[in-house]
Amino acid sequence: MNGNLTEFSREVKAQFFESFPLLLNLEHKIIESEENAFCIEIKAPSSKSEVYLVIDSSGEEVTVSFDSYHAHYNDLLGQYVYGSALELINRIIGSEFAIVSYWRDEQWCGSALLERESFPINNENNPYANKIKIRSWLGNLDFNIECVPRD
Repeated sequence: MNGNLTEFSREVKAQFFESFPLLLNLEHKIIESEENAFCIEIKAPSSKSEVYLVIDSSGEEVTVSFDSYHAHYNDLLGQYVYGSALELINRIIGSEFAIVSYWRDEQWCGSALLERESFPINNENNPYANKIKIRSWLGNLDFNIECVPRD
């Protein structure tokens, strides 16, 4: 199906394979969609996790997502004000960053990728939330914080 990918998607796929060959050793699925985009879903290696790292080239942009967080880029390697997609992927699969998401019951209230030292201990930054979920690639930083919401 690689012949059906757009030029942009072929480039993203090649750059991803060159930059992250070890991720291909993990459980993954490659999807080449009807819109001729490249998408790879890689299961986090934590045995207790059902979370996937997803890199998608739909719409001629690169979207990187993990758990309840995602970011959009013009390409995989380019530098932008907030870094590159490559840097985001490296942070996600590293051991010092995790996705911190705020919830009110089952309603998502926001997410951020934070370093371990910046993890919240309460809902001060998002007082509407009654739960904070922290999810990491390796599972070593995963935990939940129950909070009393302030409306």
